Amino acid sequence: MKAYKIKSLIYLSIFIAAAAVYYHMEQNQMLQDTLLTSSVIDLEVEQTAELEGEEDNKE
Repeated sequence: MKAYKIKSLIYLSIFIAAAAVYYHMEQNQMLQDTLLTSSVIDLEVEQTAELEGEEDNKE
């Protein structure tokens, strides 16, 4: 009976560790996606400003 309880405790511990690792990986991926989106928006704003500046110089 004790072996069953120890085995169950080990399985529970492994499950909790796996869930924590998965959660950490998911949060890391979400952070990278947010940073990528932010970088794309910054680049679009810079390119728009440059294009508007070129149009003003032509006139």
